[in-house]
Amino acid sequence: MFSLQKWKCSWSLAATIASILALISVVHLFLYPVIPSMDYFSLRQAESSCITVTGSTEGGEKYFPRTGSNEGTKDNAKENVHRAVDLNVRYTADLHNAVTYRGAPWKAEIGRWLSGCDSNFSAVQIVEKIGGESCENECSGQGVCNHDLGQCRCFHGFSGEACSERLQLNCNYPGSDTEPYGHWVVSICSTYCDTSRAMCFCGEGTKYPNRPAAESCGFVINPPSEPGAPRFTDWAIPDQDIFTTNSSKEGWCNVDPAEAYASNVTFKEDCDCKYDGLFGRFCETTVSSVCINQCSGHGYCRGGFCQCENGWYGVDCSIPSVLSSITEWPKWLRPAHISVPDSKRDTGNLVSLDAVVQKKRPLIYVYDLPPDFNSLLLEGRHFKFECVNRIYDHRNGTIWTEQLYGAQMAIYESILASPYRTLNGDEADYFFVPVLDSCIITRADDAPHLSMQDHRGLRSSFTLDFYKKAYEHIM
Repeated sequence: MFSLQKWKCSWSLAATIASILALISVVHLFLYPVIPSMDYFSLRQAESSCITVTGSTEGGEKYFPRTGSNEGTKDNAKENVHRAVDLNVRYTADLHNAVTYRGAPWKAEIGRWLSGCDSNFSAVQIVEKIGGESCENECSGQGVCNHDLGQCRCFHGFSGEACSERLQLNCNYPGSDTEPYGHWVVSICSTYCDTSRAMCFCGEGTKYPNRPAAESCGFVINPPSEPGAPRFTDWAIPDQDIFTTNSSKEGWCNVDPAEAYASNVTFKEDCDCKYDGLFGRFCETTVSSVCINQCSGHGYCRGGFCQCENGWYGVDCSIPSVLSSITEWPKWLRPAHISVPDSKRDTGNLVSLDAVVQKKRPLIYVYDLPPDFNSLLLEGRHFKFECVNRIYDHRNGTIWTEQLYGAQMAIYESILASPYRTLNGDEADYFFVPVLDSCIITRADDAPHLSMQDHRGLRSSFTLDFYKKAYEHIM
C-alpha cells in the first residue's frame, strides 16, 4: 500500500510540473519578445549591447541591421548603423578560459563583456558649470557657501540663511526629582555640555576642560551587589571625584597623563576618549578627525564637517567656484576648456563660467544636500568609530575599522572622486542622493535632538523620515 501511494504522489507531482512547463512554453511562444528568454542575458545579447560608432571595420567587428538580425555586411554598413564588436575575436581567452579586465582574471564571457563595453564608450564633451554665487554675510563664518545655489551649509549648532542662529542642543532631557539629569541617553552629562553638539566635557575650572566626560564617566558607579554581578551606574548622582586633585582618588578632569602613565595617580577607568579628533588614554593628543575625503586638500576637518577654503565648497570641498585656481581643480574636471561669459551682473562679479570637459559615460550627478543628511551626522557622533571606515592615531596614521556601516562612507567618497562625476544634471545618467542612512540608524536616539519619540522607537521609521525630507531638496 505504501509503495502504491508513493507512486501516486510521484505521478501527481510529475503532472503538475509538466503543466507548469507547458504554460511557460505557451506564454513564451505568444508573448515573445515582450517576455525575454534566457537568451536575452546570454553573451550574444552582451555583444549586441556594446555598440561602436567609430573605428576600423577589421579586427573582429561585424555589422547588425537595426532589426537585430545578424545578416549585416560591410557593404550595407551605412544603412546598418549598429556595428557591434565580436567579443570572442577581440578578447580571446587564455589557457584557463579567462579574460583579463583591469588586471584581474574573469570568467571568459564576463571578462569579454566588461572589456568590450568599457572600451567602446567614447568620450563626450560635457559642459560643467562653475558657480560663483555668493552667500549672505559669507555664512557668518559658521558655514560653507554653496556657490552654485548661493546657500549656506551651516556647521553643527548653527542655522538660518546666514548661519547666524545659534541652536541649543541639550545633552540631557528635562529633569525631575528622581532623575535630575533626565532619563538616560547617550549624550547624558553631569558636567559641561557643549550645546552646539550635545557633547559632554570636563569644562572650565579643570586642568583639561576639553577632555570628554561622557556617559558613566560623570556619574557614581555602585559596586556589584554580589560576586559576579555587574556594577550599577546611578544616573541621578554625579561623581564629584572626577574633579579631584587627590592622587589617591579616582579622578579624571585634572589627571596629568604623564603622572597616570607612570602610575603615580589613580584615575576612573570608566572614563575614556570617545570623541573623534582626540587620541590617547587621556585624550592628550589632538589628531585629525574623519571627514568625507578629508576635505580633498581644500579645507579643514572640524570633527566630521569640512570647513572649506575660500573658493571651494561641497561636502568634501571638492567643487571649485569661479574664485578657485584652475590648476587646483580635481581630476574629474580636468583638462577643461574654459568659456568666460562676456556679460556680468550689475555687481560686476563673475557669477559663473562654463568648463568643457571630456568624459566617458555613465555620468553621475551627486546632490549637494544640506549637511543634516551627511556632515552633521559625522560631526555630532558620540563614538569616534561610528559611521566611518577609519580613524587616525597619535601620528595621524590611518587605523582602518571593522565598522560595517563605514562602507557607505567609503562608497560616498569614491563617487565624489570618480572620473564619472559631473556637475551637469542635464547630462547625468545616474543621480546619487547622499543620505548617510547607516549613520542615522546608528545615531538614532543618542541625543534629545535625534529623539525617536515620534517614531515609536523604530530606527527604520526615523531613517525613512530623513529620506522624506531629502526628497524635498531634489525635486
